Amino acid sequence: MNLRRTAHLALIAVFLATQFVHRVTAAPADIAVLSGLTGAATATALAEPVLPDVDFVSVYQTSELSSSVRKAALAAAAASRAPAVVGRGFSLGLTKLRRGTTVVQQASRTGWAFPMGITALPVDAIRGVMGRAVAGVIGGGQVVMGQTTATLRGALAGDVVDLRTVRGGTVSFTIGLVAPDDVVGGTEILMSTDQATLLGATVDTRVLIYGPFDRVTVDNALSTHGLTTNNAVRVRRSWDPLDPDLTLGMARTKQLLGEFDLDYAHVSDYGWTELSSTWRAAYLPPGREPYPGGILAMCNMVIHADLAAALQEVVDSGLASHLDVANTNTYGGCSAGQARLGRLTQAIGTVSRHSWGQPIDINTSTNCQGCVPVMDCRIVSIFRKHNFAWGGNFLTPDGMHFEWVGEARDTLAYPSRYCPNQTLTATSTDLAPPSQRGTMFVGDGWTEG
Repeated sequence: MNLRRTAHLALIAVFLATQFVHRVTAAPADIAVLSGLTGAATATALAEPVLPDVDFVSVYQTSELSSSVRKAALAAAAASRAPAVVGRGFSLGLTKLRRGTTVVQQASRTGWAFPMGITALPVDAIRGVMGRAVAGVIGGGQVVMGQTTATLRGALAGDVVDLRTVRGGTVSFTIGLVAPDDVVGGTEILMSTDQATLLGATVDTRVLIYGPFDRVTVDNALSTHGLTTNNAVRVRRSWDPLDPDLTLGMARTKQLLGEFDLDYAHVSDYGWTELSSTWRAAYLPPGREPYPGGILAMCNMVIHADLAAALQEVVDSGLASHLDVANTNTYGGCSAGQARLGRLTQAIGTVSRHSWGQPIDINTSTNCQGCVPVMDCRIVSIFRKHNFAWGGNFLTPDGMHFEWVGEARDTLAYPSRYCPNQTLTATSTDLAPPSQRGTMFVGDGWTEG
């Protein structure tokens, strides 16, 4: 095993050794809301600090996993003699976070909730990929929360989360473990598929192949069964290099751009609904603001400087004529001041990143979603330089879409389908092989676009 990879797993193991499992009894529903955090839950059991040294491959779709893709992926796994399971990625709302008789976090109104990215897998697969500590917690009926999202809301092991079901009811789970994001693949909440079914989240979205398999054998089997990344299916490997157009997980987005609750009880037929006025006042301008090149857009205030710098470089590079300003100002932009749920994987929808005012859509008529993108690659490169990923390489191509990720992406070597980077970061045989363990499930709960 590579020494750096061994060290990385050891560090995660040390962290897990400090985490504890605690069970609590659900508190009454009429608990008063407190503005501050309260004392920690009491730990009662030490988590097993062992992470499996395995590879894994996620074959997934943003819509319901088709029967043909499911059969092909499971057949490829069988041909490789590697275990494989069917899993789910979705978003549902957190209405309340409770610690004993104290409410730590609660949605602002009845019918409202905080959207959460959730990953569901069979317990055996969780054990095979994330270890006995994580699987033991989930097998015992509890859930695991990622460290970033736990920190955002002050959650501790032993707290109880009330999650809104697909039908508008509530199911409560105890947080058995707060785990490093690397361990849970970047998701906010990890649970079993049986637990997801209790919430009404029954739509399968991926096949996960895992184990100490031969990478070449698995790649060949996937190819033989027609499973290469295209407009219908995405294949992600734990050893892939970093994709310059990989977007942020929901927890990281909330950490950088703020967290809001939204009105799940009154979602329109087109997926639009009201979001927190407090968050909107803190993160969105009152209307469209001017940007270089004549662009007008209502964007998250956090991304304003990077977006302005990107558009100014487009102008300075003599590429302003490639921007359809009238179209962008009419049909494009960042936010409409509301949340939007894309009804792709669950009855109540997955969350659009435009809800945060995080991406901007430019030249919408010539770069329709699902079409082969025609965006000038020099503009793509400029936006990547200024901390944006590009939607042209999403599972469903979205060439109009530039999404802020908070870090430069213009020098990452990756075999992009469209507009690959021209100036690439040098690689070295001394560097540890890449690991996408921490990003494998960051897309769960999102709508691309």
